Amino acid sequence: MNRFLSFWLISAYLYLSPNWLSAQSPILEGYIQEGLSANLGLKQQTLYIAKAQEGVRQSKALGKPKLTFDANYTVAGGGRKIDFPIGDLLNDVYGNLNALNAVPGNLPPGVIPGQFPTLENQLIQFLPNNFQETKVSFAYPIFNTDLKYNRQIQGYLLQSKSAGKAATELELRYQITEAYLNYLRVLEAEKIWINAKTVLTELRRFNESLVKNNVATRDVIATADYELSKADNEIFKFKSQQNTARAYFNYLINKDLQTEVVADTALLRSVLPGYQPSELVQQSLSNRPEFAALQAGQQAAETDIRRNAANSKLPDFYLGGSLGFQGFGYKFNQDQLYALAQVGLSYDLFDGGMRKSKTQEARLQAEGVRTQTEQVKQQISLQVTSAWNELEAAQNAFKSAKVGLGAAEETFRILNNKYRANQVLLLEFLDAQNRVTTAKLQQLLAWSEVLVKEASLRKAAGL
Repeated sequence: MNRFLSFWLISAYLYLSPNWLSAQSPILEGYIQEGLSANLGLKQQTLYIAKAQEGVRQSKALGKPKLTFDANYTVAGGGRKIDFPIGDLLNDVYGNLNALNAVPGNLPPGVIPGQFPTLENQLIQFLPNNFQETKVSFAYPIFNTDLKYNRQIQGYLLQSKSAGKAATELELRYQITEAYLNYLRVLEAEKIWINAKTVLTELRRFNESLVKNNVATRDVIATADYELSKADNEIFKFKSQQNTARAYFNYLINKDLQTEVVADTALLRSVLPGYQPSELVQQSLSNRPEFAALQAGQQAAETDIRRNAANSKLPDFYLGGSLGFQGFGYKFNQDQLYALAQVGLSYDLFDGGMRKSKTQEARLQAEGVRTQTEQVKQQISLQVTSAWNELEAAQNAFKSAKVGLGAAEETFRILNNKYRANQVLLLEFLDAQNRVTTAKLQQLLAWSEVLVKEASLRKAAGL
């Protein structure tokens, strides 16, 4: 086998040797997981989910008994005051009593004369001074429909947040896969031109031998040099595209843009598993996280309906109480000790139609979510169908490119032998060689497009 053909056959083998893509590249999967863990948008959504989880915990805590310790001490001066004329009211009475008590024989046994003092009028301020209250309070909502249904609503909101994160992960997985395949494509395109340059280099050596043996003139060497310069330019362009593709891929996984990317070119030598469009549509209706988010929103709205209905029929019932010390001066004695117990029942007899309006609002919300769910079902079914059709079109284009490559290689093989036998012109040889290079690039582009469309189909189906 001559050296001209060896390079073409090795390069062609890269695209004609199939494996199954269903066993996805562990390198790509590693990058996907790295991107999912490092993506700033997902980190923000993780924080929102954690916040929603705390909301669920708080809603549960509201339905549990609450025990509170409270201690306060008040020192006050000034403020509003009230005059209390206790002296004017009682001094005359006390004076008469003291006068009567001073008469012998009027005093009861054991009573000392002059016992009733003279009182001063009092000026009492409203703000208590030197007053303390130290207590332990207990509160327990035995039955409260708001607390019960609020716990359920918070749980549905948590499910909605989690589904939103899953949708973002699905989209990011597709973007990373597409960027990685694009990076592999430009790597392989560079290899194709490197192989073409090797063939042209070998052609130049052959042409030099023809010139030395006076079989051809030096223009054949100049023509080969020109073709080599074009190959160098294409190699340079693809190296530039590699830098751009690598930077974008690293951007998606939140790494330094110049970080080297491990290339698993086996992905470009794979054949897709079979897909059934009807099955994919059914899978999408159960796998897509958008439906989980909509379902959680609908359940939250329906729960709100039940909450408003319960509020219109059932009262709230609670228990409470306090045990502590209260009085002037910081003393903990029997005089300041007190205990308080409460049993409460609350029910709105009239609220101006607020409950009825809220119930109707919740019904409208639930109906809106149901309508949106049906619309999303139609949209996703259309997405899956469109992605399937695009994949089929891409596969058909790849088959056509594969046939074109085979024809171009066969033509080149024949013209290569004729050129060595001096039976065709150099321009015919170069035209055949360029057609092989173009066919290889077209097949590479067609197959990478197939893989991208397959990734798009998997995203649409929620796989």
